[in-house]
Amino acid sequence: MNRREFLSQVGGAAAAVAALPYAASAFGPGKPAEGKSRVVVIRHDALAEESLDARRVRELLDEAAKALAPEAKAADTWARWLKPSDRVGVKVNCLGLATRPETAGALADALGSAGVAPEHITLWDRSDRELRAAGYALRASGPGVRCYGTDSLSSRGPGGYGGEIATSGEIGSLYSRIVTDETTALVSAPVLKDHNLAGLTCALKNFYGAIHNPNKYHGNGCDPFIADVVAHPHIRSRLRLAICDATRPQCHGGPPSRPRWQWAYGGILLAADPVALDRVGMEILDRRRAAVGLKSFADEGRPVRYLASAQARGLGTADLAQIEVVSIGKLWTDVA
Repeated sequence: MNRREFLSQVGGAAAAVAALPYAASAFGPGKPAEGKSRVVVIRHDALAEESLDARRVRELLDEAAKALAPEAKAADTWARWLKPSDRVGVKVNCLGLATRPETAGALADALGSAGVAPEHITLWDRSDRELRAAGYALRASGPGVRCYGTDSLSSRGPGGYGGEIATSGEIGSLYSRIVTDETTALVSAPVLKDHNLAGLTCALKNFYGAIHNPNKYHGNGCDPFIADVVAHPHIRSRLRLAICDATRPQCHGGPPSRPRWQWAYGGILLAADPVALDRVGMEILDRRRAAVGLKSFADEGRPVRYLASAQARGLGTADLAQIEVVSIGKLWTDVA
């Protein structure tokens, strides 16, 4: 498929999507009125490359955004979830297989089209060291998008975390001051990968990087702890979108990077419902596991338990039958 054919197909998909009515969901107007949560999966050969072109990634992100909500322009779609006055924290994942800097940078650029100043967008994770090791260029001041770790705010509290324990369900944690002090809106920007205990680490578990004691919450497949971390108002009240880097996901051996189990899926997932996005991500990994001769997460004794808990807490939809997946480009279920 050449570029003209691809964009023609994208335009047709976006036009079809635009005809659907929308109603507000827990995390914004990303849920069709018939009650299904929408997850857009955009795939392209350019996203499967070892070296990404950030400009092309930005173009594809905009096409995915137009399929998520009925807007003629991508900037209008991003503006559904973000206001020019927002201070946006884009939570990347730098532990093991990392969210690619080109993907995160293109995302920050796309979010800026909603009118948010670059200086009010921060790419962040737990530490400056982890960000640097993943290939991110740190920037705590000056013009442009910010990029720094929670530990860079250690002068404000222990390790850059708040001074008082915040409780939610079965967790009690200090939350990053990047969340509590620096942002009015959050975007989860994980990488799609296997997790040796939870089964899957994606949009929700990404926020284990927002608390000071994630090591305490890995029992029972991290359930219900993942849901409880996100259910706290610090996260829940700010979380607007989830955009997952599925350019070269990992179906086994995570969260460390295991190239043997990574493959060129060449995709990005976009949703306003983070639970629905995680459920679709789980399906992609389970299908890939089957294709390479591995057991499913459930059959291997690692069911993704936290999804049901997240749905029970009103964080989104875990039932695949109640999720509408919009494929752009190669079919999302094709994991070869």
